[in-house]
Amino acid sequence: MLEKIHAFIWSVPTAALLCAFGAYFTFKSRFRQLRLISIIRERARELGVREGGIPAGASMATALGGTVGIGSIAGVGLALSAGGAGSVFWMWVTGFFGCMLKYAETAAAVKYRASDGDMICGGAMYALYKAGKKRLATAFAVFCVLCCMGTGALTQTNAVARAAESCGIPPGITGAVFALCVLAAARGGRRTIARFCSFAVPAASAVYIAAALCAICMRAYALPQAFAQIFEGAFGLKQVSCGISGAAFAAAVRTGVVRGVYSTECGMGSSPIVHASNQTALPHTQGDWGILEVFADIFVFSTLTALAMLVCGTHSASVMFSSSFGKTGELIYTPLIALFGFAAAVSWCFYAESAVGYLAPGKSGAKTALRAAVAVSAYLGAVSNGDGVWYAADIMNLFMAAPNLYLLFIKRKEICQCFAKTARCRKA
Repeated sequence: MLEKIHAFIWSVPTAALLCAFGAYFTFKSRFRQLRLISIIRERARELGVREGGIPAGASMATALGGTVGIGSIAGVGLALSAGGAGSVFWMWVTGFFGCMLKYAETAAAVKYRASDGDMICGGAMYALYKAGKKRLATAFAVFCVLCCMGTGALTQTNAVARAAESCGIPPGITGAVFALCVLAAARGGRRTIARFCSFAVPAASAVYIAAALCAICMRAYALPQAFAQIFEGAFGLKQVSCGISGAAFAAAVRTGVVRGVYSTECGMGSSPIVHASNQTALPHTQGDWGILEVFADIFVFSTLTALAMLVCGTHSASVMFSSSFGKTGELIYTPLIALFGFAAAVSWCFYAESAVGYLAPGKSGAKTALRAAVAVSAYLGAVSNGDGVWYAADIMNLFMAAPNLYLLFIKRKEICQCFAKTARCRKA
């Protein structure tokens, strides 16, 4: 049943709508994402600024904690198995246009942020509320909480449990330990989550990138064939030559976009919540951090994962690690995927706590209930069927994206003004 609902709502028109939003802001910004070196140079100056709220570097790490990891590793493997190598190309397309979609939603979140006790908060819920769309604001916040339990807990622990199971650890034990760790981290609040992600995500990322590059270099002779598979599958060339219908082509498009959205969370409005917690940020500068977030996720992590899997002839990251590094690979992969999954889960706790702060301001009991619900979801994810968990998470993602895309539509002119400010700052 979930599979049919998933296939219906995540059809090609849905993919086209998301890309259309990204394309609109891409053209309006005059392809801002192509000036990557300039963006890195400009934003690097903000890394040491700590004048209140969550620092720029910590907010970026927390946002990456929610995107990089399970979606860029296990999610890419699912894309290859369901949509073929061609889905990687459509992930690239989603990532390219998603850069400016992420910029737009981040800029809107920063512009309309508010105060939640001792924290600066922002997100689509606050922007929609100030635009007079109170029901949509409430809907977004509710969907954010649900996505925290689905995307943030169910899928993360499911992937970690599958990896741990290959080492002989029962899923129930993995789920219980993971749930307790998430509960302990979430109790520290959003500042603790940001501090954890600011050192854990870069460290795990460096190890993973090095391992993926080694796996690719060990089979560099297979790279040309890997790229050929990607482009043949992307445009249906292989399917046409084999006399197969366009269903396989549509599957590549749909799967690539779905995985791209899941991995980067473009259009969902989730990571802009943490970007808006940087008190000194401006909409047009923090939007650039959104561009860098998507670039790192799609064009570094997901691409390296896809190429490593293709040259190794597998859709499984664990098999890729073990075939490349033997027993050592297994010892590296399991704790690495556990760390990524944990970072994603606590990052989503950050988003959901901000949403609960909007729904029930000043009520600490609501946040306590949220943390308990996330812990229970984490355990259930470990002992649940993998495919059903991913289908449910994808469906929740689209529900969260709907009010956020509406916000971008009604605020599109204000967002485009940020592009003009970016251009003036660059000239200055």
